[in-house]
Amino acid sequence: MIKKFIPALLIIFIFSSISYGANSDDIYVRKDVFDAKMEAQFNKLHGEIQALESRMVGMFDKLAGRLDGIDKRLDGMEKRIDSTNNFLYYLLVLLGALLILPSVNKWLEGRKEVKKYMTLEEVRRLIEENNMKIRPEYASAK
Repeated sequence: MIKKFIPALLIIFIFSSISYGANSDDIYVRKDVFDAKMEAQFNKLHGEIQALESRMVGMFDKLAGRLDGIDKRLDGMEKRIDSTNNFLYYLLVLLGALLILPSVNKWLEGRKEVKKYMTLEEVRRLIEENNMKIRPEYASAK
């Protein structure tokens, strides 16, 4: 049985491939027709590429415009932050000056009280005041 089966399969495989090889759907085109079709296809692709390129340029221009707007907004925000920082620095300087002002005032008053020279009458008066503090009996004797 196998002796009959194998030749039958071989015959089927051989004739089926021959029938496919004999039937050809090849279409032959003249060179000038082929060149004309290729030129038309090339022109169509070239037009689509140019249209796509022009759309991309438009999109990049819009994107550049938006980036310029964002850049301007960031510059404005940076100026506002700088002005806020300056205000805070001025406020800190003012508070520091208000805190130091009493001690500076006291120092200036102390400088006004100190004199470089004293009169003879002032020296006598100071001696008498000190004697009264040291010896209370001296004050009662006067």
